[in-house]
Amino acid sequence: MQTRRQFVARAGGAAATVLVPTGLATSIAAAKPFRGGRFPDGVVAGDPTPKGISLWTRFDPSGSGGSGTIELEVATDKAFRKVVTRKNIKTGSTSNHTVKARVTGLKAHEEYYYRFSSKTEDSTVGRFRTAPPADSGAEVKFAFFSCQDYTHGYYNALDVMADGDYDFVVCLGDYIYSESYHSVKGTKTAVRDDTIGRENPTNPDIVREAVTLADYRAKYQLYRSDPLLRAVHSKFPIVMLWDDHEVQDNYVGKPADGGLPAGKHFSQARKKAARKAFFENMPAFTNGERLYRKLSFGSTVDLIVTDQRTYRDNQPCDDAVVAPCADYNQPRDFLGRAQMNWLKSTLTASKAKWKLMANEVTIMPTRVLGTPPANYTYDTWIGYPQEREELLTHIRDGGIKDVVFLTGDIHTFIAGDVRTGDGATGDTVATELVGGSVTSQSLGETDLDAGGGTKIKGNDANPATPPALIDALRNINPHVDNADFDHHGFGSVTASTAGFKCEMVRMQTIKKRTTAKLPSADWTYNIAPGSPSIKGQHGPKA
Repeated sequence: MQTRRQFVARAGGAAATVLVPTGLATSIAAAKPFRGGRFPDGVVAGDPTPKGISLWTRFDPSGSGGSGTIELEVATDKAFRKVVTRKNIKTGSTSNHTVKARVTGLKAHEEYYYRFSSKTEDSTVGRFRTAPPADSGAEVKFAFFSCQDYTHGYYNALDVMADGDYDFVVCLGDYIYSESYHSVKGTKTAVRDDTIGRENPTNPDIVREAVTLADYRAKYQLYRSDPLLRAVHSKFPIVMLWDDHEVQDNYVGKPADGGLPAGKHFSQARKKAARKAFFENMPAFTNGERLYRKLSFGSTVDLIVTDQRTYRDNQPCDDAVVAPCADYNQPRDFLGRAQMNWLKSTLTASKAKWKLMANEVTIMPTRVLGTPPANYTYDTWIGYPQEREELLTHIRDGGIKDVVFLTGDIHTFIAGDVRTGDGATGDTVATELVGGSVTSQSLGETDLDAGGGTKIKGNDANPATPPALIDALRNINPHVDNADFDHHGFGSVTASTAGFKCEMVRMQTIKKRTTAKLPSADWTYNIAPGSPSIKGQHGPKA
């Protein structure tokens, strides 16, 4: 006897196929469907293609534990009267009862709905839109964001984002923070607490830190306890990459010690636990753990995702706020040879109007005061000048047009030109848009090491960086068009064959719940095709 859902699925003409990651797909016949339970982390879709999507949830069996199956349904209507596929997917304690699948055989540029279910309970209903077909010149809308420290502020930017109309969203890293830096009673810079992990007396910059697999899993559960983050996930598929805080602040992937001093207590076991938790809790990566990849959205956008942590050597100059030191311009891996070769060939082969780089850390230099000017950090492309120059001269010499770097990490809104050489006086080959942070402490909210022995006093409660300081820094960073050290938010993009529009959505505050935004005229860029310089391209067009 068929169930009602089986009848509906057959009536809807199921055509799609569900692929389950190796390791979760074994012995489904021997596993029984779970009853009861709940889906506390909501649902997440990821990596949309013209015919496919990855779907994720986590099931809480409410004490029953063990292994069992969860049902996935995908439909063309929210009421699930037209189901295109359904499948029972095995999960268990080994994967923390996460459920992940890749659905293929869908129609291009169509909206779908999905849900997960036990025998008696349903998850939230999510929706996604597949990518346009390769020959489509359709407009592409998306948002990009990064750095959403749970403790430092409310997710007001995500509240605004959830009300948008996007084909997908991009997280540029620091989705979780393995460390907590703020506490309500201690530092008094927090709006809520994160008590996961252990204290580390040898690292006075933090309150607590995740170390074990259980800690890192708990981080994702804590962050997704926020309904605003769950709302964004339920409405838009995400393209995800990581930066450092998914593992540990400023770690690098190649050295055994992570490039960190002993007091930071980095270990390979810690990195392994963090990576396992990441892949368990993200919807994509069902065919391995290689993070770098390309996603195409018609002939309008190629979104090129790079991994700027896994293959990286240690930063030069002890990553201090200093002028370039003796070991600065030495050979060292940033992307690593295999990924660099892939990236260069991908850019050369791209036929898309816009080649968009999902970029963890800034490729423009961020110089501060001093004689000569110091670099604010070497934990960016600027700390790896040989790979940086190789990439940028490849773009220039290959005549590759309309490359835009979309960047997170630095908790600051910056818009500027990407130049060869020292980054300030070379040839302009691309544009960079740095999208602030959702909540993580901005440069104006903390005491800023401005180089040359100068400290700029910050104000966490009411940041107000003097315009004269911004102007002074712009004078030694002539590639920068605009900068906001104080506010939080995200980038909102509309890309078409005729142009690339990016509005930096900046929130008035993160210290109370509000959707109030700042004016966007000076932070709306309309970039014309064929023009790599962003200078003079901001402000709304008539």
